[in-house]
Amino acid sequence: MRNIDTMAAPRSQESILATNKVIRNTYMLLAMTLVFSAVTAGISMAMNPPFMLYIGSVIVSFIMIFALNKMQNSVWALPMVFAFTGLMGFGLGPLLNHYLAMSNGGQIIMTALGMTGAVFMGLSAYVLTSKKTSASWVASWLPV
Repeated sequence: MRNIDTMAAPRSQESILATNKVIRNTYMLLAMTLVFSAVTAGISMAMNPPFMLYIGSVIVSFIMIFALNKMQNSVWALPMVFAFTGLMGFGLGPLLNHYLAMSNGGQIIMTALGMTGAVFMGLSAYVLTSKKTSASWVASWLPV
């Protein structure tokens, strides 16, 4: 495996600022899509659609992944991303209602939410503070 020394060439102030702007914009887009997905999940939970809607949304989402890949360099890519995340959130409504019907369903959902947030924050902090430019190091311990 080839090791890349990221400290070999010093970066200019403009390069660092451009990198920070890209990271900030990426996290802003991620936050907006997560909020939109949560809102559509809440709407779906309030509507209480049948469980088959979940399966239908998964099938349509797989189709949307290919459509999004085809449109990635067009004006329609951003609306497609929001449509995809909205559909995924709407499809989660029946699944969340199913778990909330259990005696400890709220605890299960909040544990999953908390662990997802903690792992995301931890990995983000690691990547932003480390000097590694790729995630190939994950393959050494990821059981895939």
